[in-house]
Amino acid sequence: MNKNLRRTTLSVIGGATLAAALSGCFPLVAGGMAGGALVIADRRNSGTQAIDRGIQLEAESMLIKAYGDNVHVNVSVFNRRVLLTGEVRTDALKNEVGQKVKAMKNVTEVFNELVPAPLSGFSARANDSYLTTRIKAVFMTKENIPSNSMKIVTEAGKVYLMGIVTDAEASQAVEIARQVPGVKQVTKIFDVISEADKKRLDGQTK
Repeated sequence: MNKNLRRTTLSVIGGATLAAALSGCFPLVAGGMAGGALVIADRRNSGTQAIDRGIQLEAESMLIKAYGDNVHVNVSVFNRRVLLTGEVRTDALKNEVGQKVKAMKNVTEVFNELVPAPLSGFSARANDSYLTTRIKAVFMTKENIPSNSMKIVTEAGKVYLMGIVTDAEASQAVEIARQVPGVKQVTKIFDVISEADKKRLDGQTK
């Protein structure tokens, strides 16, 4: 583990800056250039990717058993940090869901963006999926955007960006997402690394 790795969570709309622990210091595969876009492997190691998937599946199962169709909660996980988006009936239920997920094994941090509101319908969810797809497509055509090491989540037109990136990569990703028609807000929840760490994680140096 590189002790000098710098990690920061920033919100484009003025959220708090938070420190986070980065698990795994080596990429699976290093790539090159394809169609003008930077192609690199996920900057999480294989163990962390497996843990993230396990957290997501466990959380989704737990929420279905506990609440059924009474909530609409999307669980997104990157580097053992969990983003919760969607709708619940009350503030109390929002807090309860967040606490249950935070108490789960391997979870280091929870970003509870649930909204106390009527559950969204098919049309709204389809629009969010469309926006996510559009942003992903643009990311894949741009140089210096490590799309394979990022996660894009859209809820009610609000976009959340997760991943392991440099300051420059984060800024470019946010600017691109902001320009997609229909996007209301962009919040970045990144582990921010140095340029030296970027080279190491991407397999550019030994």
